[in-house]
Amino acid sequence: MVFRARLTRVARGILCAAIAVGLGWALYAESVFYGIDTTLRAAAMTITGIVELSLLVGLWRLWAVCLIVTEDGVIARNFRGDTRLRRGDIRGAFPLLEFASARVVLRLKTGDDLYLDGLVFATPGRANRAVADVSQALGRAPLEAES
Repeated sequence: MVFRARLTRVARGILCAAIAVGLGWALYAESVFYGIDTTLRAAAMTITGIVELSLLVGLWRLWAVCLIVTEDGVIARNFRGDTRLRRGDIRGAFPLLEFASARVVLRLKTGDDLYLDGLVFATPGRANRAVADVSQALGRAPLEAES
C-alpha cells in the first residue's frame, strides 16, 4: 500500500512558484515604500524573507513525501531520502488527529515516536487507513494514542 500527498508535483510546483513570486513582490514593495527608515526597512525585509522562505522550504519538503507499507515493514519517503523500518523495529502505529491535520505516528521499539507528515494523509479517514495497513503489515493491533 502506498500513501502519497494528494497534491501532484505540478500543483506543488505552482504553489512554490507563487510563493517565490510573492516573495519577490513583497520585497520589492518594501524596498520602494517611501517614508520608512533604512533600519526598519531592512528589518521588515529580513522578516518577510525568512517567513516566505520557510513557507517555500515547507512546500518543497512535501515534494516527494509518501508512506509505503510492505510485508517487510514500512518505508517513509521524504526530501531527505528513505527511512526504512523493519517489522521488528516498530512496536505499533496510531493516528494523531489534530486541529488542522491528521498524522500517523509509528512507535518504535526504542520508545521513540516517528511522526509522519500530516499532509500525506490530510483527512482522519486516510490516517486511520494508513494505521490499519501498517498494523496489518506488522501483524499487530493499532496502538492507542497517549493523551
